[in-house]
Amino acid sequence: MQDNSGAMLTAAAWRGASSNDNKQGEGDLAEAINIGRYIDDRPLSAFQIRAICLCALVIGLDGFDAQALGFVAPALSKDLHLAPGALGPVFGASLFGVMIGSLVFGALADYFGRKWLVVAGVLVFALGSLATSRAGSVSDLVILRFMTGLGLGGVLPNTIALTSEYSPQRRRTLLIMLMFMTVSLGSAIGGWVAAKLISAYGWQVIFVIGGFLPLVLCPVLMLWLPESLSLLALDAGKSGRVRALLARIDPSASFAADTRFTIVEESGKGFLLPQLFTKHRLVPTLLLWVMFFMNMLDIYFLNSWLPTLTHGVGLDLQAAIAVGVAFQFGGMLGTVALGLLIERLGFHRVLFLTYAAGFISIVTIGLAGAALPILVPAVFIAGVAVIGGQIGCNAYAARLYPTYIRATGIGWALGMGRFGSILGVTVGGLMLAAQWGIPSLFQVSAVPQLCSALVILGLAFLSMRRGGALAGDTQHGALSVPERA
Repeated sequence: MQDNSGAMLTAAAWRGASSNDNKQGEGDLAEAINIGRYIDDRPLSAFQIRAICLCALVIGLDGFDAQALGFVAPALSKDLHLAPGALGPVFGASLFGVMIGSLVFGALADYFGRKWLVVAGVLVFALGSLATSRAGSVSDLVILRFMTGLGLGGVLPNTIALTSEYSPQRRRTLLIMLMFMTVSLGSAIGGWVAAKLISAYGWQVIFVIGGFLPLVLCPVLMLWLPESLSLLALDAGKSGRVRALLARIDPSASFAADTRFTIVEESGKGFLLPQLFTKHRLVPTLLLWVMFFMNMLDIYFLNSWLPTLTHGVGLDLQAAIAVGVAFQFGGMLGTVALGLLIERLGFHRVLFLTYAAGFISIVTIGLAGAALPILVPAVFIAGVAVIGGQIGCNAYAARLYPTYIRATGIGWALGMGRFGSILGVTVGGLMLAAQWGIPSLFQVSAVPQLCSALVILGLAFLSMRRGGALAGDTQHGALSVPERA
């Protein structure tokens, strides 16, 4: 059988869980509904699709806003008369805000629920984006992009967790990756809008759009975004809300008044952060953090500086932005392809080959110069590998942790990854200011892809040693992570 987190329970673990349910049932004669089994045994409903699409819409607007500064950087620098690399602290402040938002909002959601933390995050980054359109100096930008980053980071772990918990196990990995693919879609749309509108309306228009659209989305989320079923099931006092949500998944289902709703996995109480390192999760958690750090270093180095660097080798502004859009489209198409491959071949094989391809393509970008027939395919492949690989990591993280610490685990992994993203944009600015050559810049930025390849090999080794389980003791209902999705 499968628990609601998508991990395979051993036969012994399932028998133990069933036995416990039976013993409890003998005492109170109440029917017990396993939430994970209920979702897995039914086709994907319109209600679940709507919940996942709302998460995808949030993530798409997040992607639009997160990369807006990278697309407007050349025009913004010209308008404010900034030296090359002067926007480095602004990129760093934005990513520092995203890091804090991921750490804090993710942990809070495991206490207070996913839905309202998503709404709060959207509201924060909407207001921050609108305020950024009025910035007149680097110091203004640093403060406002930090505030925007808090909201951007806050929505990420919670949308991943919600998508995971409303998806049947057989399609969970693919649905998480498709949902998160809209980050690249939002970024690509942002690049297209920037190329079309900046020359006519100025760089400010991008931030106005990036603030107005999420403000419109907030009331929609309040009305239609559901709370996590699994999280509600952990609280016996919320069985009425669970019953109502399950009925929306399958309107033909009916439940007795005394029906109990359960999840067959590890649960716990108290301060949640230390529990990321218990039940054999210590080494996988640390390796996951390293992989997030390396991947996000590359993602944000390329997202932030690729238009500027390609503009510097002789491409005009629109062509430089178009190259950045190719990176995002590579991420989108790569996400679909990698999601299907992971379902068939497993995380470890696919991600290892992905990171190897990322290393080769990033080195090639540095050597291509302004030769578009070489540059554009190399950038596209880098998007497939770097963005698609990170989205694969997000799905991997969602499978590593049980419900009660899932948002905390994903949030802290994303937060650790933000250290890498801050380093990527900050060091990129410093190297530009120091007049490093373009090939050297890209050769250095390719090294993290090799590091990620080594990390996924380490996780594969741990998986083999533990018979496919990376975290938790399945005999006690803990979450396991199989090599196959």
